[in-house]
Amino acid sequence: MLTSKQICVQSVHDDVLQAHDVSLRVIRFDLAHPTVGGNKWYKLQRNLALAREQGATRLLSFGGAYSNHLYALAAAGAAAGFETVGVVRGELVQPLNSTLAFAHAHGMQLIPVSRATYRRRSDADYIAGLHHQYGPFYLIPEGGANVAGVRGCEDMATVLATLIPDLADCEIALACGTGTTLAGLLSGLRLLYKHQTNESRPFVRGVAVLKGADFLRHDIRHWLTCVNSPAKDEDWCLETDYHGGGYARVNQDLSDFVVRFARMHNIALEPVYTGKLMQALYQRIGSGLYPPGSRILALHTGGLRPLQSNP
Repeated sequence: MLTSKQICVQSVHDDVLQAHDVSLRVIRFDLAHPTVGGNKWYKLQRNLALAREQGATRLLSFGGAYSNHLYALAAAGAAAGFETVGVVRGELVQPLNSTLAFAHAHGMQLIPVSRATYRRRSDADYIAGLHHQYGPFYLIPEGGANVAGVRGCEDMATVLATLIPDLADCEIALACGTGTTLAGLLSGLRLLYKHQTNESRPFVRGVAVLKGADFLRHDIRHWLTCVNSPAKDEDWCLETDYHGGGYARVNQDLSDFVVRFARMHNIALEPVYTGKLMQALYQRIGSGLYPPGSRILALHTGGLRPLQSNP
């Protein structure tokens, strides 16, 4: 587990927040690692440990052509001495984009498959065929969405408790793609507060970045059950109306917001995850959905590309 020394807290101040008497702090999990920053580090750390315990030398996972997960897995796998295989949805267009070029440069074998084949990524027969074709490997699901990924994200709660003295009185807000990070965070918070008689604990708000994400509520409850940590529904919620048209869809309003936020607060956002999260928070604050005196912790879960990785 990383210590909190690489991660900092940045307070945000502007006219919108002042007018509504809302405190907003950004937790810079994106600084957790130079190339494997954000929640990807936490999802991968226990997966890599399990792979090593099982004697695996090769890791295989799935993602799209701009997958943060494959990018992070290639870097983390190379650093830990693993071979990596990335099954990529769609054809590999040459020259490779910066994400896939980075993964390839870090030794990842890229396997393009059709969208129809990609939809079989959870099918046992298809996985068996991949084992037959590419040899033994430790499988990490798309986005790091497994029990090990959830357990790894529990550590994010510990980091927050170290950084934020008033954590119990705050709302924690984060972007959600698979719900793995939110489930891990909820489980970690439950572990932190299980021995406390005071019922006060932070509320967690997830902001779904894909359209039609109501199914994520079931997935989050499933992961919580898998780690024997069912959270009460009053401890969290999932917002599904701030997707901006769908996953990786970026409209002009969102692009303008990301640029304006970076200029005002010196915090770079990417538009797929944290940009949508922050825009959703400002829309909610501006609509008066937070009572005066509210304290919000927005998790910056990474996704930004280091400049040196963009060929």
